[in-house]
Amino acid sequence: MPVNKMNELILVPQPAEIDGDDHVRRCSVIRRDNGVNLSEKELWFRLPCSIALPDDSDCDSYLLAVFMDALKEGRRIVVHGSVSGALLSNLVEYQSVWHKWLPDIYRVVDIQVDRVREGVCPAAGAISAFSGGVDATFTVWRHSQKKWSYRSQDIKLSAFVHGFDIPLTNGDAFASAFARARETLRDLNIELFPIATNCKEISCVSWEHYFVSALVSVLINFKRVAGVCLIGSGGDYNGFVIPLGSSPMTDYLLGSEEFIVMHDGASHNRTEKVKEISEWRKGVDNLRVCWEGELKDRNCGKCEKCLRTKLNFLASGGAVPDCLAGGDMAFSTIRLKNTSQYKELKSICHEARKNGVQGAWLAEVEKVLKDYAADHIPYSTKSLFMALAKRIKRKLLLV
Repeated sequence: MPVNKMNELILVPQPAEIDGDDHVRRCSVIRRDNGVNLSEKELWFRLPCSIALPDDSDCDSYLLAVFMDALKEGRRIVVHGSVSGALLSNLVEYQSVWHKWLPDIYRVVDIQVDRVREGVCPAAGAISAFSGGVDATFTVWRHSQKKWSYRSQDIKLSAFVHGFDIPLTNGDAFASAFARARETLRDLNIELFPIATNCKEISCVSWEHYFVSALVSVLINFKRVAGVCLIGSGGDYNGFVIPLGSSPMTDYLLGSEEFIVMHDGASHNRTEKVKEISEWRKGVDNLRVCWEGELKDRNCGKCEKCLRTKLNFLASGGAVPDCLAGGDMAFSTIRLKNTSQYKELKSICHEARKNGVQGAWLAEVEKVLKDYAADHIPYSTKSLFMALAKRIKRKLLLV
């Protein structure tokens, strides 16, 4: 469906303002104009004063934060500021990917920019997001210990974003989770910075599709300090389910010549990651993987992700750490919600057998997998297998 040229999403960057004693607030007015009605919202990032931030007119972060919304709404983007030329080029390709994957949801839109920036070299060093999860813990451990050969990056700092898994309204939980995450990274001499943003609150896009562009929109504010952005992979090369918000195929398209985005960790599945980080006691002790629990600064121990992470440790041949000790070990209660979770659980069973691990829990998990497959294998696939079986049987009878 063609995009109405009068249907625009307009970015108007505002001057940065001091917010408290040690923070700066970068913001942009986001206008939606369809030629008849005009609505406005404010997009903001709360960032540390100690960091050299982009110019007020630099709209890379704002564009990334609203880009998926523009695709969903079919709005031409008008930026009253500057944007990296390399980023603009990458976003042309990025939107074509999402349009190909989900053409009924995401359209191809035009981007108009007041000024295109070119030829800026990246700063030395890398930045990573860190909230205490397995993927982020694996990334900082692997790179800080130079375990990834020539691809290892020098992580200069990490950031913990308030407004993603912990809502902006829950300041106490964020403060508690941040303190524990900061203590974890001090063990590696990596400084952790708190950041807040309302980009998730003002977006209408599925978080599963949007979370990486939202994350890069936050971290790109640090491009004058670190020129490489490490995005911890949520899957491995054998387990990606398309369409997916984060993948080696698309994450790099959210970067530019001055902020290179690297998808990191797809070389390992989650059980293999857990086995690697088991060498880092502080990292394991302070893991925070839960997002469903009532208390957002700790693990509930009983949701699907908490139970699955316990299984990762068991399948690796290790013990369940104390940070996941809540709840129980009733793995038969796991209720899979999608194919990604099914593949994760199947991978756990595979890793357990590979590592020579046995236990009653393995039979429980295999029963969960069997029940899910029986209910969710498409009928057409079942019919295909039945037809092939009948054909083979007929040939055998004719011999």
